[in-house]
Amino acid sequence: MPPLLTKRSVLSQFAKLYDPLGLLTPFTLKTKLLMRSIIVEINEGHSRGWDDPISDTLYSEAKNLFREMFEIENICFSRCVRPADVIKDPELIIFCDSSIKAYGAVAYVRWEKQDGNYYVNLLCSKNRIAPMKQISIPRLELCAAVLASRLRATVEINMRYKFSKVIHITDSEIVRAQIQKESHQFNSFVGIRVAEIQSKTEPIEWFWVSSKENNADLTTRKCNPRELDTESVWQKGPEFLYQDSSEWPVKQSTVSDLPDVVFARVALNEGEINSSSQVIDIQRFSNMKRLLSVMARIISAIKKKSFKAILCDPSTEEIQQAELYFVKNAQASLPQDWEKRYRRLGPVSREDGIVTVGSRMSKWLKDNWDQNQFILLPSKHPFSLIYLSHIHQKDHSGVESSLARAQVKYWILGARKTMKSIRKQCVVCRRIDKICTSQAMGELPKERLEPCPPWHNVSLDLFGPFWVCDTVKRRVKRKIFGVIFNCMVTKAVHLDISEGYDTQNFLTVLKRFTCLRGFPKKLYSDNGTQLVSANKELREMVTQWNKGLVFNFGKFEGLTWVFNKSADAPWENACSESLIRLVKRSLTRIIGESVISFGELQSVMYEVANMLNERPIGFKPGENFTEGTVLRPNDLLLGRSTIEAPCGFWNERVNFNKSYAFKMKIVDLFWNKWMKNYFPTLIVRQKWHVNVRSVMKGDIVLVNDQNALRGEWKLAQVVEGMQGRDGKTRDVVLRYKINKFGNRYLGEPDKLMTRSVHKLVVILPVEEQ
Repeated sequence: MPPLLTKRSVLSQFAKLYDPLGLLTPFTLKTKLLMRSIIVEINEGHSRGWDDPISDTLYSEAKNLFREMFEIENICFSRCVRPADVIKDPELIIFCDSSIKAYGAVAYVRWEKQDGNYYVNLLCSKNRIAPMKQISIPRLELCAAVLASRLRATVEINMRYKFSKVIHITDSEIVRAQIQKESHQFNSFVGIRVAEIQSKTEPIEWFWVSSKENNADLTTRKCNPRELDTESVWQKGPEFLYQDSSEWPVKQSTVSDLPDVVFARVALNEGEINSSSQVIDIQRFSNMKRLLSVMARIISAIKKKSFKAILCDPSTEEIQQAELYFVKNAQASLPQDWEKRYRRLGPVSREDGIVTVGSRMSKWLKDNWDQNQFILLPSKHPFSLIYLSHIHQKDHSGVESSLARAQVKYWILGARKTMKSIRKQCVVCRRIDKICTSQAMGELPKERLEPCPPWHNVSLDLFGPFWVCDTVKRRVKRKIFGVIFNCMVTKAVHLDISEGYDTQNFLTVLKRFTCLRGFPKKLYSDNGTQLVSANKELREMVTQWNKGLVFNFGKFEGLTWVFNKSADAPWENACSESLIRLVKRSLTRIIGESVISFGELQSVMYEVANMLNERPIGFKPGENFTEGTVLRPNDLLLGRSTIEAPCGFWNERVNFNKSYAFKMKIVDLFWNKWMKNYFPTLIVRQKWHVNVRSVMKGDIVLVNDQNALRGEWKLAQVVEGMQGRDGKTRDVVLRYKINKFGNRYLGEPDKLMTRSVHKLVVILPVEEQ
């Protein structure tokens, strides 16, 4: 023994004891108690840390423990092996006990031999130190019973033996009586532990034995290693285990007076249940059947004067009484002059005080199988709401169909309005109807409202594909895509085609446009990852572009790229999308289904672009010739409305002032017509006129993707809302999960996507969650 022992060295020595089965539990209890004393010294400030020496009192105790640890090497443990002459499966017997210092459990295996004798052997054990905050012995005994039930579960899982019987033995009559009771009868501490014991064991498996016959007592008090040898009571078990079970000194009696019982009394009697008494809060229920079932159990408990009646299933008569109670409670809120106010319905009070309507057609009511009268219910009472909700949830049908079923028994005032509200708030109906949300049309960007040179603000989009044939080998075909450039102010159109699918071919088209029209200030387009509703090959073409080359093109010339926020929202790039429809219609009229060469198709594209630039924009003068001709994009691009050669008388003398004045007059004339005929058309909202609730963070939505299978809409949650200049949310960021194998979720991280609110169905707003 060293003359100086630190707390760390003591812990190091005790850590060498490796006892996973708990064969040395009576001895290791000493080490646990000593270590707790050391920790108490540190917590109370008597020692600064683990490297300080222990006190003299603890030094002598540790010295004795170290000497006993050397004796452990001389202890032999008999292995728990099945004997050769057994006649049936073994029995598992578990003892549990507690003391002020600790509580524990020990398990034994018992075989019956052919000669009528029994073989018993130690299997495993477990103990724990009692809490620092002292609790009563019955509660410690209950903690020991919990430890025994957990030990039993561990043994049954890990042992290859199939036990014919499992027996739990305790020396606490209180604990055994508590296990035989229902857990809800006790307070939280006892109730939770009794419930756990009953979930792992059966109450009939528990027996009581006197303390001197309880082997688990060794797990709760200090023991010398010499008392744990092969032939000790610890390894072989108590003597009564070697006798027939009918001769065991055990019993299953119970105690009537138990601690920690929650005393409750029935506060109401049968006569106190009337229309004015509030026994339960209806607004806490959302299910009609559950509401009636709870009230029926309360009525049963009041009749039988015992809470035990709550555990019994209610009868049909009790459920009818519960419904009658809620009807009376609802009719108590009717106005005092109900006979005068509802005289058109023919109200009558029955003998039991229930107000009914329909006296005008009493003859017809008596001649059918339904009933004689309709029970009158107010519109805003919680019982009326939960009843209408119950009727609607049967098949989630329309308002009229649900009302027809509700009026078989009750006549609810203002039922149609209430049913509309219920159906509007129904999550199932939202998923079935799939009505996408909307929002008022947003403000136009200033780029479309301020006069500026042509091609100053341009909208870009791709469309197609188109089939073209080779110039030499006419049978060889390949796909190309169209590119449309649209001036956002003058509505002028420039069409071109991309010969290949790669980045360089697209940049070639863009260079051709800038050489002819000049670099725009802003170029609006869809982002490549947002081409959801486009052709599959077009999506692959755009998503495989070198984004750095494309986005950096024209940076030094003052070009700025602006991308739409959401995918699958063509109205956000409406300048180009509406013109693509006109382009496709014109191409169908010109070439039909013919396959032409690349050069021929490019000529057709130029011809179509000119046709679109000759189209009238804005208001049409009509028959009023004083308004002048209609406004066309060519009026600004060419100075004339068509590509025909201009005719007229021209001043052939060289005069730069007159030439400049003439050009400025043409430009001024275009913008005057633009302000008069085209600008007023931008004021009117073509659709989405009403302001509605903005989609908020946390809303649960269905996503209407055009490329998804029919009927399979993604379920997603709103992560972020993007507000426009007017504060309205029209684009949101969503998160959703991918299930690659049907409904199985394999723990993949959430995916994010941006969508317009017009593609969403809000099924569960955040305020309803």
